[in-house]
Amino acid sequence: MRPRARRVLLVAPQPFYEPRGTPMNVLQMCRVLTAAGYRVDLATFPLGRDVAMPGLEIHRALRLPGISALPIGFSKRKLALDASLALLVLGLVLRRRYALVHAVEEAVFLALPLTWLGLPLVADLDSSISHQLAYTGVLREGVALRAVRALERLALRRSKAAITVCQALTEVARELSPGTRIFQVEDAPLEESLRDPDPAAVEALRGEHGLEGRRAVVYTGNLESYQGLDLLLAAAPLVRERVPEVAFLLVGGEPAQAEAFAARVRGLGLAGTVLALGARPPAEMPEWMALGELLVSPRSQGQNTPLKIYTYMRSGRPIVATDLETHTQVLDPGCAALCPPTPEGLAEALARGLEDPARFAPLAKAARKKVEAEYSFEAFRRKLLAAYAALAPLP
Repeated sequence: MRPRARRVLLVAPQPFYEPRGTPMNVLQMCRVLTAAGYRVDLATFPLGRDVAMPGLEIHRALRLPGISALPIGFSKRKLALDASLALLVLGLVLRRRYALVHAVEEAVFLALPLTWLGLPLVADLDSSISHQLAYTGVLREGVALRAVRALERLALRRSKAAITVCQALTEVARELSPGTRIFQVEDAPLEESLRDPDPAAVEALRGEHGLEGRRAVVYTGNLESYQGLDLLLAAAPLVRERVPEVAFLLVGGEPAQAEAFAARVRGLGLAGTVLALGARPPAEMPEWMALGELLVSPRSQGQNTPLKIYTYMRSGRPIVATDLETHTQVLDPGCAALCPPTPEGLAEALARGLEDPARFAPLAKAARKKVEAEYSFEAFRRKLLAAYAALAPLP
């Protein structure tokens, strides 16, 4: 029998919902698809908070003893939850008929056997799993890494299509499987982070953290090594030599992670200059970004564009970012200060931006104009629905 064209199975191997990169993107996809008339069954981990949305059913994998939280990246806990998720997916496809299975990141491996049952599979590349395992040091070049690449290649070749979030991943997918149809759908920032900041709330934060008379550089996001925070810590004293009143605000990171980072800051003699403030809700980001004279993304590894870049672009604050593909597939010298991925290069760009704000002001205006034209929620909605119209059209 032909599957109903309105029901899709979205498999997200992450805690849902938690305010971090991929779960944010999954939330956006659910919003777009259900609003368009699709019925979405979301198969996900047993972690995170429920989200009420007409047309969305959340199905959670079995909760496993001893796993109450999950760090970002590869871990044995994630492998165990992936196995539990695979059983959930099998149970769902045996009970219900789907127009397609939309598998995010490594979920494409879990869903791969379904293609031999005739179920259409869409591979959603928020990252390249083999590349991620390599640059995070989980796997070195060798048999294991080649096996993961071979599995990625097989999954893409068996997929009806691939959805990628940036040009770099489009090129990865095209290289692995030249015949696979590819739809590039860049992430869009959450609507709740796009409002204008509340001036009173900004001033309250300024007073709470002792920032009166300081020149703030703001970073938002997690504290994982690939974010390039080592570069930022090495650049901080160089910037302080030129701009003594500078303060670096790092907004993000789990509590234990932020505490460990703060201890490291103290050990480097940067206490008072670098403030590790821990995670804050996405809805507060307009105020945190408004505190900054500059927004910084020192990322040193990875291919996908950080989700925060789109929010940075909307903020009206100048951006300083490392001159790497992870940034340059969206940013260019006309809308951001791109610098070499070295402590000296980053420090030079940050110091120049603080010493001569007028020089960087046009970059902020150009960034806002670009994100509203090319990377808005409406652009995300249009691209995602165009992919679905080709793969699982509504009746």
